[in-house]
Amino acid sequence: MSLWKWNNVELEVDMEDAEFLERYEAAFKKMGETEKTLQKTGSQSEIVKEFCKMFYDLFDDLFGDGTGDQLFTGKMNSRICEECYDSFLAECQKGILAAAERRNNRMNKFRPNRQQRRKTGK
Repeated sequence: MSLWKWNNVELEVDMEDAEFLERYEAAFKKMGETEKTLQKTGSQSEIVKEFCKMFYDLFDDLFGDGTGDQLFTGKMNSRICEECYDSFLAECQKGILAAAERRNNRMNKFRPNRQQRRKTGK
């Protein structure tokens, strides 16, 4: 588990917790569906609003209603939304890598080293 901080908001990100992963999977599935329907033509302001709403909804789905407002302080700014999203994904990736390293270290305790395997003929 780690604490991810953005805009003075701290949120728990645990890529080893089943409950968090269920929310994560559902939120990203919903985001993928929303992304397919995003307006691609029309006024730039409407396109940006829809784009930003997608990120507001993602964080609300992950961490609870109102989280998007806390993270983005109510602003509909595509750059801020993308920077926040990138930061969140980096934190998730860090958690995944740390979990994999812990598992590998734990399993390596029970694996003989190469020299020991040669002696036993394996």
